[in-house]
Amino acid sequence: MMPDIVLHGCKPEPLMAYLKALGLFRLVSEQADPNATACWREDAFVLGSCLTEEALLHFFLYDYKPTPILGPWGGGSGFFGKDLCAELEAIVQSENPRFEPYQVVIRKVVHPVSEYVGYKK
Repeated sequence: MMPDIVLHGCKPEPLMAYLKALGLFRLVSEQADPNATACWREDAFVLGSCLTEEALLHFFLYDYKPTPILGPWGGGSGFFGKDLCAELEAIVQSENPRFEPYQVVIRKVVHPVSEYVGYKK
């Protein structure tokens, strides 16, 4: 039987809290426990997983691989010369294997586009 982890900060309302819960469930089920389940109970998100609370925390701190999505409309995206790109550059330079998918996307998208729009380090 999987232990239930009640996440009171992930409520069904407002929309952002609801989406946070769905994102958390997606990440856990894709990257840590494909048999995870989820439901709402008394306005709290309940995650059923082989992960304990401690293991869930460890997953997000050390094992979670960020989804490599870049949006040129966001500040600091690296698409424009005025953007602050230190964070993206830190990801590119990281030797942590968790960031490999992000590194691939950054190299394919940001650096060629940045050269086109006059990006300066």
